[in-house]
Amino acid sequence: MKSLIKLGLILIVGILVYNYFFGDDAEKAQSREIFEKVGDLGKAGINLLRSEKDKFDEGKYDDALDKIGNLFDKVRDKAEDLNDSELLRDISRLEEKRRELKERVEESSPEEYSQEKKDSLKEEWRQLMEDSEKVMKKLE
Repeated sequence: MKSLIKLGLILIVGILVYNYFFGDDAEKAQSREIFEKVGDLGKAGINLLRSEKDKFDEGKYDDALDKIGNLFDKVRDKAEDLNDSELLRDISRLEEKRRELKERVEESSPEEYSQEKKDSLKEEWRQLMEDSEKVMKKLE
């Protein structure tokens, strides 16, 4: 069943690429619209990452990490639609980093954090955001 889904996705991507370059005007427009929507998701994801980084800096760690997790789920769905195994690996790696960071955040309340721990968490968050932004740009 999984192979059938992958085959279907490959077929869809193949048709889109073919129509984008060799289709009639309507097919080209339809393919262009689909590619733009994927790009829009990437741009929206980058904007979300930036706003969540600001919230994280303000101490709203848990909500920011949950929202990033939701974004990773959506990006994973798009990567699966595109049958992009490299992008799926990148997303899995980012999700693992997000989980590890969330565990560290949940160890104690923000009021109990030493300045060293705050700095360490902010650095991990910054790195997660940079890596996530790179993945979003690949999706564009």
